[in-house]
Amino acid sequence: MVNLLVLAAEGGGHAGNGFILPHDFNEVIWGSSAFLVVAALLIWKGGPAIRNLWNGRIERLSNELSEAATARMEAEAALADVEGRIANADQERARIRSEAHQTAAALAEQIAARAEADAAELRARVAADAEASKAQAAADLKAELAELVVGAAEAVVARNLDGQTQAELVERYITSLRSSGVSAR
Repeated sequence: MVNLLVLAAEGGGHAGNGFILPHDFNEVIWGSSAFLVVAALLIWKGGPAIRNLWNGRIERLSNELSEAATARMEAEAALADVEGRIANADQERARIRSEAHQTAAALAEQIAARAEADAAELRARVAADAEASKAQAAADLKAELAELVVGAAEAVVARNLDGQTQAELVERYITSLRSSGVSAR
């Protein structure tokens, strides 16, 4: 800068180069001093504000970095938890399958036992029905036999047979019934 001042002084005040320095050297001095005063005021009054802004930004960035680090650690913990759950899910699935197979086997046994009990009950009912039918058939046979005996007795009475003839007729009738396969229960 000194070189510029020397060049301006040699030129004699009125004839400056006009490109770098104005024609009047006093203007350079007054402009430079005004610039220095304004720069000093800015540094004196604006410096602390700029430092506060700068420090606030640094503090804000450090807070955000610490929050990001905390969030990352929480995310990694959550990821580990999810991976643990996934591993436990495989074990849980195997346990549930095992329980399902055991439940299915127990249910199959219960159904088989119930079916066996129902079949036994059905057999008992069929046997009871068969016995009842047999008893009914025997009762019907006795009733029919009694009716036939009454009919034979009426025929005997109608003939006025003696006792020996009546006994022979009854014996023949019973023999004919036995030979035809009907039992006289």
